[in-house]
Amino acid sequence: MPAPPFRTRLCLSGLVVAILATVAAARPALAFEAFERDEITVAEATKIVRGREDWEICLPDLTTLSPEVATALAKGSGYYRLSLPSLATLTPETAASLACSAGDLDLPAVTVLLPATATALAAHRGTLELGGIIELDLDAAAALAEHAGQLCLPGLVVLDPAVADRLCRHSRHLALSGVTSLSPEAARAIVRHRGESLVFGGIASLPSEVATELEPHEGCLMLPRLAGLSVETASRLAEHRGPLSLDGFRELSSEVAAALASHRGMLTLGGGSILPADVAAALAAHAGTLSLPAVNLLTPEAALALAPHRGVLCLPSVSTLSTETAEALALHQGSLVLSGLVTLEPAAARALSGHGGDIDLFKLTQTPRLDSADVAGLLADKTPLLSLPNVNRMDGEESIAVARALAGGGGSVSIPNLRVASPLTVAALLANGNVSLPPIQAIEFIAEPVADSSAARP
Repeated sequence: MPAPPFRTRLCLSGLVVAILATVAAARPALAFEAFERDEITVAEATKIVRGREDWEICLPDLTTLSPEVATALAKGSGYYRLSLPSLATLTPETAASLACSAGDLDLPAVTVLLPATATALAAHRGTLELGGIIELDLDAAAALAEHAGQLCLPGLVVLDPAVADRLCRHSRHLALSGVTSLSPEAARAIVRHRGESLVFGGIASLPSEVATELEPHEGCLMLPRLAGLSVETASRLAEHRGPLSLDGFRELSSEVAAALASHRGMLTLGGGSILPADVAAALAAHAGTLSLPAVNLLTPEAALALAPHRGVLCLPSVSTLSTETAEALALHQGSLVLSGLVTLEPAAARALSGHGGDIDLFKLTQTPRLDSADVAGLLADKTPLLSLPNVNRMDGEESIAVARALAGGGGSVSIPNLRVASPLTVAALLANGNVSLPPIQAIEFIAEPVADSSAARP
C-alpha cells in the first residue's frame, strides 16, 4: 500500500503535549503516559498501536526497546510510520523485530550500525531512514544494499568510493541527501545503481568531470539543491540515460536550457515562477516529458515558444490561463498537464479545447460549481473517466447547457454527490447514457433555470 500523501505526527513532546493536554482525559491513561517514558511494555506498545489516530507513531523519549516490544510496535494493522528519535542503541534482534513493520521506519538517533543489525534491517520493505549514520562500515553498507524498500541516509556527508560500490547494489529509491560533494571515483561507483531513483539532496554545485561520470546512470537522477550549472556541466548531464530532475534552480539561462534540452528522457527543471520566452524556446527542442513545476504564470509569448515541444508538457503550478495563452498552448502536439488550473474563462476553455492531445485538468475537476458549458465541454472532451465529486448543485443559468456538454463528451462522467438540479438538467445529463448520478430520489428537483428554460423546451 503506498504511503499517504501527507503525514502528521502523533508525537507527544514539547508544545504538542501542551496542545493535547486538554484531550488527555479522553485518551486511555496507559497509552498517554507511555508516550513520555524511556521504556514501555508489550501491553503498552500494543495499546499505542491499536489506539493510534494518525499515520505516524512517534515515541520521542523511548531509549530502550526490547525485541518483544519492537514486535508489538511493528506488527499493527494498516500502514503507519514508526519514529523513534531517541533510540540510539539497536541490537540485531530488535532490528529484526522492527523489520516486520509494513510501514516506514525512522531511526535518527542510531549512529553506529553493526553489519548484523544492518542485515536484520534489510528485511524491512518500507522506507528506512537512518539519519544519524555519518559513516558506514563496508559490510554494513553491503547489507543495507539488500534492503527491499526505499533507503534514506541523510546523515552520510562523505560518500567513500568503496561504500558507494556497496550501496550501488540497492534496487529501489536511494536518497543520500547529506552528501554535499562527489568525487569522480565515488560517482563512477554509485552510477551502477539500478534502482528507481538516486537522490543527492545536498549537492549545490557539480563539476563537469563528476557529471560525466554520472552519464551512464539509468534510473532517475535527482539533484534538488543544484543552484546553478555551467553550459559544459549541463551538456554532460543531458547525456544521462534516465529521468533527470534539477528543480532547485532559481534562474535558468537560455544557454543552459538549450544544453539540457538535448536530454532524451523525462526532464524536470526549476527556475523562476515566470518562464522567459527565450528559455521556453530553448526547452521546446526537448524530446520527451518536460516538467516545469516552478512556473505559475505563463505568458502568451512563452506558451507560443513552448508550442513546438513534442512530448508530455507538465505545467502543474499554473493556476489560470489567459485566452491568448490558451490559444498558444493549443498548438502544442502532445499531452498537457495543467493539473493546478483552478480558474478558466469560457473563451480560454474554448481555445484549449482545440488542443489535439490529452490534458490533465485535475483541480478543475474538483470544482464545487460548474457554471460554464465551455469549461464542462473541455473537461468532458479531455478527461475519458471524468469524476466531479464536489459538484452537488447544478442550478446556474447555464446548467442545461453544462449538462449537455458533459453528456456529449463521449467519455464516462460521474457526479456522485449531485443533490440539487432541475428536471431538464437531469434529463440532459442522462440523455446519452454515459453520465452516472445518484439515485433520482436523492436529487431535489428545482425550477428550470431562467436563461435555459426556453431553449431547453422541445
